[in-house]
Amino acid sequence: MKALQFLVGKEVDIFNPHDTEEVDGLMASGRIIGINEGWLILANPKTSEPDFAVNLSHVGMIAVREMAPLMEALPGGKLHRLHRPNAPDEDK
Repeated sequence: MKALQFLVGKEVDIFNPHDTEEVDGLMASGRIIGINEGWLILANPKTSEPDFAVNLSHVGMIAVREMAPLMEALPGGKLHRLHRPNAPDEDK
């Protein structure tokens, strides 16, 4: 998970893969304090206490927030996709 290390210390909103215009897929918000064995460990931004973890296999998008509640693209406008080699077929 070295590719995601730049997120540690950032305040983020995490969305599931089914986020659409009609369905709000927001799963969690907080400051990422670590990434360990496929889990994002989040802390409450106000208390800095770890209070939530999200398994990366359930994450569709991570939006980095500079100032709440405004969400902005990462510098350079790059999109970081999580590759899932064992993803289930959506046709089935």
